[in-house]
Amino acid sequence: MSQLLVIRIRGTINVKYNVKKTLELLGLKRRYSATIVPKNEYYEGMLLLAKDHITWGEINFETAKLLLTKRGKTIEGKLVDESTAKKEGFESLDEMVNSIVNGSFKMNQFRTIKPYFNLAPPKGGFKGSTKKPYRVGGILGENKGINQLASRMV
Repeated sequence: MSQLLVIRIRGTINVKYNVKKTLELLGLKRRYSATIVPKNEYYEGMLLLAKDHITWGEINFETAKLLLTKRGKTIEGKLVDESTAKKEGFESLDEMVNSIVNGSFKMNQFRTIKPYFNLAPPKGGFKGSTKKPYRVGGILGENKGINQLASRMV
């Protein structure tokens, strides 16, 4: 089962209550924050409810590793590395990333790693409008180029 990378693009002003609550449940409390969620009908319903504020797509191994090593934080505020993977019970960082990507381990199951990532605005800017869906030239909603966007935001 694959995993989805979800990135919040728009801010918090004038957001409806149910959308705001959904974003909080996803762990996306501020703009340019990201998380990795399982691809199932429950999360897809949440994503469709908040589709005007977020972008999402399937994550690959390279992007997941880049996010964890560059923007992943522990509870103490340190960056994620090999020693953090060993504390979580994995042999190596690659094994931990692989278990996240294939869906056998979820982000909210970690004891010492925060389940969200704080990103920066993308280098080179957005390649589409931040107010339109992906299929009409924007970046919101289900996005096929999510891995390239995420790598530019790290």
